[in-house]
Amino acid sequence: MRKFVPQFQGSAWRDGARVLHVYLLPDLSVNHELARLATACHEAMRPYPIALLDGGRLHVTVEMVADTTADHITADERGALVAALNKHLGYTSPFQVTAGSPIANKAGALLDLSPDAPLVDLKGHVQDALVEARGPEVLQHDGGRLHMTLGNSHDTADSDPLQSALRKFDPGHVPFDVRQVHLLEVAFHERPRGNGKTAWEISWDPVAVIPLGLRLTSTQHPRARRP
Repeated sequence: MRKFVPQFQGSAWRDGARVLHVYLLPDLSVNHELARLATACHEAMRPYPIALLDGGRLHVTVEMVADTTADHITADERGALVAALNKHLGYTSPFQVTAGSPIANKAGALLDLSPDAPLVDLKGHVQDALVEARGPEVLQHDGGRLHMTLGNSHDTADSDPLQSALRKFDPGHVPFDVRQVHLLEVAFHERPRGNGKTAWEISWDPVAVIPLGLRLTSTQHPRARRP
């Protein structure tokens, strides 16, 4: 693994910049299986240069509002984002995926998510909403397959021993219910870690919670995305 550096619009993040994101935030006070797996992973990660999220929280990045930073998005424009997300996700049914196996990678450690299909569909609806509210320039990043971040690395290290430790967990797969998305104002700050090293630390503030499926009734059916 090597030091994780967040990106915005194709360049390294500006220290302290705040950007709107759509996240999935698992509630570990309810999902006890996921909480136990995350705790075991965090313990295995302890000897490695991986910064845990605040309070050991987990998140899944669905999409970034990448056309501008959060300080340039007005209250009315935020309202338009929330309205568009409610519109497009109101006909999207809640679903369950599997979190795990744990993976050590070049940026730290994560929980894989599967199957892809409902996650890809969710991301597509979120992207449709963001484009409707702000135009096509809002999408500028390819985040790859959705995953649940356990922690981000702040130095180089051999990740093979960590991967071997993570593979020993049984069960290494737990259910994860997706019932809502969170619109958040996300910040990264580069903090000192000693020995002249620094780490990018993440924090966020809530903007809105958008439930899935609020518009579904016994006589209504999910609307297919436009190709």
